[in-house]
Amino acid sequence: MKFSSLKQKLGLTLAAAVVTCSIIGCASSGDSGKPAVTLPSVSAAAVGARIPESVLKGKGLEEVWYLGEVVSGKERVGVQRAYLLEEDLFCVTDPNSVSQRHLVRFSRNSGHAVWYEDIEGSMVHSPSTYHYPPTVLRDPELYYTQLDKVVCLDLDTGRKKWDRELSFPVSTTVVANESHIFLGSDLKRAYAVPKKMKVEQWTYLTKGRIEAAPLLAGDKVVFASHDGSVTGLVPGEGWDKVRSWKFNTGDRIRSDLAFYDRGIFVASSDYKLYCLRLDGTVRWSFVTQAEVNEPPSIYKTAGGAHAFAIADANKLKGLPRTLFALPLPKGDDVAAVFHSWKLENVKKVVSIGKDNLYVLMEPGASGEKTLLAVDIVTGKEAFRLDVAGFNFIPNNAADFGRRSTERGRIYLISKTGAIQVLGEKSL
Repeated sequence: MKFSSLKQKLGLTLAAAVVTCSIIGCASSGDSGKPAVTLPSVSAAAVGARIPESVLKGKGLEEVWYLGEVVSGKERVGVQRAYLLEEDLFCVTDPNSVSQRHLVRFSRNSGHAVWYEDIEGSMVHSPSTYHYPPTVLRDPELYYTQLDKVVCLDLDTGRKKWDRELSFPVSTTVVANESHIFLGSDLKRAYAVPKKMKVEQWTYLTKGRIEAAPLLAGDKVVFASHDGSVTGLVPGEGWDKVRSWKFNTGDRIRSDLAFYDRGIFVASSDYKLYCLRLDGTVRWSFVTQAEVNEPPSIYKTAGGAHAFAIADANKLKGLPRTLFALPLPKGDDVAAVFHSWKLENVKKVVSIGKDNLYVLMEPGASGEKTLLAVDIVTGKEAFRLDVAGFNFIPNNAADFGRRSTERGRIYLISKTGAIQVLGEKSL
């Protein structure tokens, strides 16, 4: 369903505070401090999750927007999952008293709810989107899966376009092109299903379960498997003896693949990060100290492109989880790639700003949750920020950090329904 306004009575009501508002309201510059606008009440849990402006100011940050709560009907509901896609922020709510869950699209720019759609059950895999070429006069689409069912929504309105009960269990995010959807399964198979059909057009058997989302790269759809293989298949046909290719890493591949500057990035449990060419040959590889089970975060900076890869903790060698900063070389013939700096005990990369990379640190002995800002070039710590009140802190990789309005933005989401978005303070 589409929102024409936040006050429209469509079953899901959202209460938001703008940047200049306090929790209880907004005061104009000429009054005596009394709130000019009174917002709906916000629970103590949501208030506690909001980082004060006074704290942000001292770290060169500011609040971009804040959402206090999500209300379904007349009752407040929490957030079960949060996904930050290229277009906007998408959240799945907890069920209300009549067991209704919602998928809500929030604007990156303002926090306003663009639309919501009732969903059945929960979501395990991230939703994905597809924009048709300008020559095809069709609206963009959003896809999500539930067990063996794929649901397609109109991305602009949230209206359901179709759903399909498939003949196999789905174990990955959906990836789509103009005519097909592509999925992986625990049955060790890759599948291509025409959008207008319930039955797959082709399938490809690997020797391990497929957990990584498919990747459209060049003229191939690429699948990676727990058997350590990366396979480039023809989207409309599957395996072709001439055009398809296969590359084997030394161990299982669990994370999604990444694609940047005609390079396919593969994180493997064989302690390596690979960059493959479009024909499946190796452009370069980087050896870490442990398994690499997450896709690298790739950003374009003023000093060139960087890949930030995280190696898991190596308990046998007593090595902690470690982030490696890799300046990406130019050209196709690369002898070797070296890290410019590394940082221990990093849980995930969150965002990149003008000068700083923002990372979420592993919880300490007391369970604290800390956001760390480090210099992009040197890895030297700039400041720390306590984000203990928030449960979901997604990676913001909008256009590889090249989107100026999103550069340095940090999305903080609480299970209570509170959402606070931070940005670097402009000079």
